[in-house]
Amino acid sequence: MPRFPALGDVLQDMPVVAALVETARHLEAWDRRLRALLPPRLASECRLANVRDGQLVFLAQSPAWASKLRLLSRQLLDEANNNLDLKVQRLTVKVARPDA
Repeated sequence: MPRFPALGDVLQDMPVVAALVETARHLEAWDRRLRALLPPRLASECRLANVRDGQLVFLAQSPAWASKLRLLSRQLLDEANNNLDLKVQRLTVKVARPDA
């Protein structure tokens, strides 16, 4: 019976994949922290998609939720800069339905 290698062993041999996994872990942690600031219903309708080029990129499930999220951009940016050690100046919100 074939034995599969441990994930840690595989990642050592594939540094690009290891970097992607590490980025995904950071995004998940940042997403949890930032959405904790939001009202529960809004938090369930959006998620952090990326941090790049000095901006937080969120996905919202509708234009209405995107607008509500944009209204809280200052709080999200302050949290990211002051407590998550990110260096971001902007919040970008994209509308992406879950079925898209």
